[in-house]
Amino acid sequence: MKIVQFTKRALVSLLAFALLVGVSAFAQTADDTSKDKNKDKSSDTTDSQTAQSSVQDTAPGEPAYTNSNAGTAVSLGTGEAISLYPQPRNDQTLPNGEYVEGQQSVALKSKDYKYQLLYGLSASSVYTNSFGGIGTTSDIVSTSINPYLAVFMPTRTSRYLIQYSSIVTPNDLATGGPQAYHTVTLNATGSFTDRWFWTAQSSGSYGSESARLQGPLSFLVVDSTPVADTATAVLLSDANVSFVESSLGLGYLISRRDKINFSVSHIYTGIADDPASGDVATHSNAIGGKVDYEHEVSRRVSLSTFGEAETVLTSPACYTYGGGVGISIKASHSVDINLSGGPQSTTSACGAPLSGTFAGSIVKTLARQSRIYASANREFTTIPGLSSRWEDNATVGFSQGIQRLTLITDAGYIRGDAISTTPAYHGYFVAPRIRYKIINSMAFTAGYRSFHGTGGDILSGNLSYASAGIEWFPAPMQFR
Repeated sequence: MKIVQFTKRALVSLLAFALLVGVSAFAQTADDTSKDKNKDKSSDTTDSQTAQSSVQDTAPGEPAYTNSNAGTAVSLGTGEAISLYPQPRNDQTLPNGEYVEGQQSVALKSKDYKYQLLYGLSASSVYTNSFGGIGTTSDIVSTSINPYLAVFMPTRTSRYLIQYSSIVTPNDLATGGPQAYHTVTLNATGSFTDRWFWTAQSSGSYGSESARLQGPLSFLVVDSTPVADTATAVLLSDANVSFVESSLGLGYLISRRDKINFSVSHIYTGIADDPASGDVATHSNAIGGKVDYEHEVSRRVSLSTFGEAETVLTSPACYTYGGGVGISIKASHSVDINLSGGPQSTTSACGAPLSGTFAGSIVKTLARQSRIYASANREFTTIPGLSSRWEDNATVGFSQGIQRLTLITDAGYIRGDAISTTPAYHGYFVAPRIRYKIINSMAFTAGYRSFHGTGGDILSGNLSYASAGIEWFPAPMQFR
C-alpha cells in the first residue's frame, strides 16, 4: 500500500513538474521568437519564392519529407531517436558510440552513404515486488539480458532500418524458469520520383508477458521525439502475448509547401490462454485507412486536414470513420507544438455512437540532448480485454544531461470508455532512471518502474521493479 501511495504521489509530482517546465518553456519561447524574427522574415520570403519552383530541386539524399515521423525511428537498444536522413559528417565528427549522437545515432561519413551494423547489449539485476492481484506473494531478484542488433541500409532514393531486440529472463518471476520476449521492427522510406514518395513501418513482438514488463519501456515517435507508449500501462495476466502493427503510405509533393499522404494500416493483438488463471485466448484484427493534406504556411507553421476510417474485424465488428484538422507550430528553434482532432462516427459495437479524436503534444529540446515532452490523445483502441474501443491517454517525460550523468523520467496514464457493463480498463506507470556514461560506448544504469492497472476483462494488479545494470552500445560498423 505504501508503494502504491508513493507511486501516485510521484506521478502527480511529475505532472506538476511538467506543467511548470512547460510554462518556463513558453516564457523562453517568447524570447526565442523575438531573436529569430528577422531570420523568419527572410525565410518566409525565400519560401514564397521557392513555392513556385519545381520540386525537382530537391536533392535525392535529403527529400522534402525527411523531417516527418516517417523519417525517424526509435532505437530498440537505447530508446533514442534514429534519423533515417542524418546530416553528413566528416572523420572528425564521427561518433564513438550510440550515446554520443543521441537523436542522430546513425552517422554518415560523407555523401558516400554506407550500410551500417548497430549492435549492443545490456544486462540488469532486477528486484521485483508489489505483486498485488497477480497471484505471486514473494519478492524476487532476477536477471534481465537485452541483446540488440540492427542494420541500416541506405540507397540513393531510399532508407531501410531493420532492428531486433529481445528481453531474456533466465529466472522469470512467473515460472521460475527462462522466459523471453522478442521484438523486430522495420522502418523504410523512399521516393519513386521527385514528387512521389513512400513509407513503410512494421513492428512485431512475441513472448512472455512478464519478460516484457521487465524490459525497457516502449516508445513512439512524435515530432521526431521518442515518447513513452501508454500501452505499457496495460497489465496482461496471461503467459504469452503477440503484437503486430504495420502501415504502408504513399505521398505526393504538390509543391514545396503542399503534400498529400495516403496510408493503410493493420493491427493484430493475440493473448494466449492461461490455464493457471482460467483465461481463454483472445485475438483481435483491425484495419484502417487515412488521407491527409498538409500546407506549410511558413517555416514555423503548418496546417493540415485529414479523413480516416478503422474497423475491428473480430466479432462483434466495429466501424468508425471521421476527420479533422491539425496545426503544427515551431514556436522557436527548441519548442515544437502539434495539435489535431475532429469528430468521429461509430457503430454501436464501438460504444457511444458519436465520439472524436484528439492528439496534442509539446516538445522542448534543451542543451546537451536534454528535453521535456507532454502528450495527450483520445484515440481508437484495438487491444482485447480492455472492455473499451476508445481510450484517453497522456504521457510526460524529461531527460536532463549533467556532464556524464543523464536523469530520465517517463510517466503515462490510460483510461478507456466502457462499451458494456464491465468497467473499462485504466492504469498508469512511472519510470524514473539514471544513466552514467563510463566511456563513450558503455554506461551504468539504474531505475525504478511501477505499473498499476484495473478494470476491463484483464486481471487487476500492480508491479514494481528496481533495476541496476550495464549498457554497452559501441559505434556502428560501416560496410559496403
